[in-house]
Amino acid sequence: MARPKKKTTAKVKQLVRIRFKQLANGEQSIYLDLYKDGKRAYEFLKDDEGKSLRLLPEIGTPDEVKAIKQRNHKILLQAEAIRVSREKEVVELGKVENNVTPLGKMLLKDWFVHYDGLISLSVGIAKRKQIPTLVHHLKKWLGDKYDTVQMQQLSADFFRAFLKHLHGYKRQSITNPDVYYTLSDNSLYQIFSTLKTSMGRAVREGVISRNPLDGMKDNGELPKHPSVQRVFLSVAEVSALIKTECRREDVKRAFLFSVFTGLRVSDIVKLKWSEIINDGQDLRLQLVMQKTKDPISMKLNGQAVKWLPEREGATLLDNVFSTLPTLANIEKILEKWGNDAGVQKRFTFHTARHSFATISINNGTDIYTVSKLLGHRSLETTKVYAELLTKSKDAAVDRLSEIFKGVEGV
Repeated sequence: MARPKKKTTAKVKQLVRIRFKQLANGEQSIYLDLYKDGKRAYEFLKDDEGKSLRLLPEIGTPDEVKAIKQRNHKILLQAEAIRVSREKEVVELGKVENNVTPLGKMLLKDWFVHYDGLISLSVGIAKRKQIPTLVHHLKKWLGDKYDTVQMQQLSADFFRAFLKHLHGYKRQSITNPDVYYTLSDNSLYQIFSTLKTSMGRAVREGVISRNPLDGMKDNGELPKHPSVQRVFLSVAEVSALIKTECRREDVKRAFLFSVFTGLRVSDIVKLKWSEIINDGQDLRLQLVMQKTKDPISMKLNGQAVKWLPEREGATLLDNVFSTLPTLANIEKILEKWGNDAGVQKRFTFHTARHSFATISINNGTDIYTVSKLLGHRSLETTKVYAELLTKSKDAAVDRLSEIFKGVEGV
């Protein structure tokens, strides 16, 4: 008797495939293998900031491997989201899912909904929150026309007019009718930064052929990132704080621990004893940063270890700094502590991170190493601290000149 044939499940053919290229440093770059315009093409994947998507080698201590695996999993999800998007383009022949109009006629309002879905796996909540803000101001400017603007209608002149509107934007206070609020330089920068990134993605998705903001960029018309004044403490000021009593010992320990590790307050608050590893010789810090979700590993220097609180039977899952008050109360405590120590600067908890960077660079640590210790993704971010030190040294020279101003012969 013949055996009944087994039922087979038809395999779904992927028209766009994810491939990997092994690099000399052990990392793997990620690219798509697809057919474009009837020809085979390869597309190496990048995030919304233009940085290559790569998998890191899963080597190191067990905790390091765990953190790297989490990071690689996040990258693979991001790559799959891009692959799915590209496959839709191939299947739909220039049509957007659930939209029967040609891509160029896609409504601006629909694009922002689609764009938010595209980046949901690749960017943090803070960046995604900028999209509703952008949409809010576009609606304020366009009114009912917002629902009819098509992507193909966007131009540099369109966004020049939008920027002019933002410069004149006023919002009346609810509690005081005589008070009006305007947009800060930072708000203007954030709105247009989100706009530029979203339009760049629209180009890559084939929705529009050219970023309409390029014309403004070429002419230097885009809002610039406002310079941020970063406060940092000198070695003498940190020493004064160490010698001065603070009314909350836990706040003092947490702040000084940040000075000697460069951790953000978000990482300090969430730090667990399981993330402080004894390797037999030294204590090491191994954690995934709260802001960027990137893994970081560093040896704890003697001063950092000194300012750790007593563990007193706490489990590995317990927070290291478990008794800290709210951030608002921490800032008030820091202000009083700084005044008592004679520090002539108004500083916040984040000043500890700035101080770690500037003290490290000032004492000979190269910028690349400091960048890695801080968990910066770009070396340009770290260079700001070197520029701060240069300005500080210039000011010191100028003060020296002022001291002897008016002295005969000088």
